[in-house]
Amino acid sequence: MPHIIVKLYPGRSEQQKIKLTKKIVQNVVEIAECKEASVSVSFEEIEPIDWAEKVYKPDIINGQGILYKKPEDDSFFKKADKKEVMTSLMEHVREAAKLAEKDDISGNFNAMSWLDLELEDNPESFDSFFDTPWNELSDAEREERSVAIRRVL
Repeated sequence: MPHIIVKLYPGRSEQQKIKLTKKIVQNVVEIAECKEASVSVSFEEIEPIDWAEKVYKPDIINGQGILYKKPEDDSFFKKADKKEVMTSLMEHVREAAKLAEKDDISGNFNAMSWLDLELEDNPESFDSFFDTPWNELSDAEREERSVAIRRVL
C-alpha cells in the first residue's frame, strides 16, 4: 500500500520512468506516511489513438475513485467524442427518416424536407447529441447546429 499506476503515451525512456518512479515514491512516502518498501509503481503505455477509450472514459470520466486532478487539456477526447457523437447522430437521423418514410402515404417522401420540418417543429429532439440544449443557443448557434444535423443525412 499504496500502488500507483502511471498511464502515459509511449516514448519515455527507461531513465525517465525510473526518475519519475523515484519522485513518486519519495512523495508518497513523505505525504502518505508509509514505508518505501510498501510502495509500488507501474507504467502502462497507451497509444494516443486509444487514450479516450482506454483511459479517459474508464478512468477519468467513469472512474471508481475520486479524481483529484482533472486534465486541463482534453482536446484529444473532444475530437474522438465528437466523431462518436456525429456517427450516433447520423444513425439517429437516418433511422428516423426511414421510419418517417414508412409512415408517409403521399408517395413523395423527401428526407431533407422531413428533416427541415423536424428541425423546425422539434429541434430539441436532437439535444441528447449536443452539450448545450437548443433553447440555450443563440440564433447563430441554432443555425450552425441545424447545418451540422442536415450534413449527416
